[in-house]
Parts: sequence; structure tokens; C-alpha cells
Amino acid sequence: MSETLAVVLEKPGRLAVRRIPVPAIRGPAVRVTLGACGICGSDVRYFLGENPWSLHTLGRHVPSPPNLVLGHEVAGVVQDKRQERRVAVLAYKACGECEYCRSGRENLCDAMEHFGHGAGWPEMPYYPGGMAEQFDIWKDFVYDLPPSVSFEEATFLDGLAVAIHALDCSGLKPGQRFGVVGLGPIGMLAAQAAFSRQASLVIGCDTSTVAVELARQVGLQEALQAHSGGLRRHLQERNKRLDTVIDTVGSAESLRDGLALLDKSGSLVLLAVHSKQVPVAPIWFSGERRILSSSNNRYRDFPRAIELLASGAVAVKPLITHRFSLREAREAFRVALHKERERAYKVILHP
Repeated sequence: MSETLAVVLEKPGRLAVRRIPVPAIRGPAVRVTLGACGICGSDVRYFLGENPWSLHTLGRHVPSPPNLVLGHEVAGVVQDKRQERRVAVLAYKACGECEYCRSGRENLCDAMEHFGHGAGWPEMPYYPGGMAEQFDIWKDFVYDLPPSVSFEEATFLDGLAVAIHALDCSGLKPGQRFGVVGLGPIGMLAAQAAFSRQASLVIGCDTSTVAVELARQVGLQEALQAHSGGLRRHLQERNKRLDTVIDTVGSAESLRDGLALLDKSGSLVLLAVHSKQVPVAPIWFSGERRILSSSNNRYRDFPRAIELLASGAVAVKPLITHRFSLREAREAFRVALHKERERAYKVILHP
């Protein structure tokens, strides 16, 4: 078995960069040479000892295994019949047999294998992920990249697919009004995707100066540097309500304010799940307002994300603030952990 340089989370808080055997993938696989890999907010949470995938999908915390190769926002090159294919990776494989998979809800599969997350695998010396010079991935889970999409841009496809699924859950229709609380990468991508669905109003808020500046660079002119309460007051002053709100924060305040932003029959889609108790008043749901969560993305959302990125409807280049080599991964994570101080937004790793 060949070896590769990889970024290994040995245990929470301890990250190593070292050569390891390329972790094996069950079933037909292809070998990918890394082009670029993003550091997702989920990767930071794994480093801190949390497991966002299990919270979103299983509704409980499941400790990650030791020696996990991080990285699921990844693109690279596959050698195919002596030709190179530029590809992006769909980073999970559902079981295909449970009731969720059989009904087209593979994003909710409890038994999925998740690349870079450590979920669903048998016990292994190292668990596969994309922060490696080379890695194996399921043969049918690599997607060709159009020439107009760079490796760096392709690292946003995982998050864009998640944003697309959240918008599908919301039921947003052309001409409706859309808001997002929290302009991290998923919120930022959701806002741009809402524009592509011809929303009549797209507005968002974040407390980060960097996030608000970048939002305006990618076309979100109504971006407020404020908590959810500031967005609520801003819309109340204009006598406006929203049809859909996506909440990427998940605090008691953002939940309350998000529901208050909604017009009758509006939907609040929660993308931040945790176990803290949140007080809720039933009157918040009057007028058929509803709240739901969105988990992961469906297979079909990934090629849709590629089309959106290739068309130029979603811009991501301005969102990349820091670049590091794999050997500098510990420093890259330090920056990602202290993003406010470092004015970091999206951190990318290169081979």
C-alpha cells in the first residue's frame, strides 16, 4: 500500500502532519491527487471534540474515532485511461438499503460512510479524508469539473450543495423574500443561491466585519453588521417581512428573531443544531409560521452546485482569505480557530 502525507486528527486538540498508508475505501475506488482542500467549520469543530454530523443527522453526539484524516471540501486529479480528470468529491456514501435511502432521502442515512468525518467506517488504523497528497475515494463519487471552475473554487461545492438543499427545504419560490442569519460560508452561499432562484429580496446579517465586507463583494448589498436583533429592527423599520429565513447560528436569540422576521406561512430553516435548551413560545408560530432543520445534502444537489458555480451565478473567489500548504496545516487551523483576530474567512490547503 502506498503512503501519503496527511493531516491527522489524532484526538481532539492534537493535529499531526505525517506520512501514513493511504486509507482503504471499501468497493470500487479511484486514487485522487490533491488539488485543494478547504477547512470547513465542521473540521474546526472536530478539532475541538465536537461532531456536527452526528448532531445534525443522528440527533446525538458520537465521539470521532482517533487518527481521522480531516477534509471533505476537496478537489483534485484522477488518472483515467492515461488521461487526467479534474474532479470534485462528493464526500459521503449512503448505505442504499435503509428506508431513507430507498425513499430518496440518502442525506438522512444513519449508516453512511462519510469521507473526512469518520462516520460509518469499520475500525481502521486511519480514517480517510481529503487533507492528504493522495487519497482513495469511491469510484462513482467524483464529478468532472468544468474548465471554468478551479480547484480552489471547487472546495466550496460541498457547502454549496448543503445550501441548495436548505433552500429546497425552505420552499423558496421566485419573487419571495429571503434572509439569512449568519454569513459564514454556508449562509453566504445560500444567499447567492437565493438570488439565482429570483428572490425579490435577499438580506443577511453577521457580527463579523470581514463577513459583511465579503458579502457585499459577492453581490449581497443588503448585508448588515448586526446580530439577529439588528436585522429584525431593520426590517421592522421598513415594514417588511420575509418568506424564508435560514439560521446558521442556532442561538435562542437567532431562533426567536428569525421567527419574528417571517411573514405568515413563512419557514425558518435551522442549520445549526446543538443540545442546549432553548425557550420557545408557541405564539411565535402563529400564522402558520414553521421551523425545520436541514441536514447535509442529497446526491443530486452536488451536480446542481457545479452548474451554479460554473455559470457564475455563485462567486467564491473573493471568499478565500488564507492559503497554506499541507505541511502548514497546524498553522492553518490556528488561523481558522481565531478567524476574527486573523480576519480569516475561508482557509484553503494545497499539496
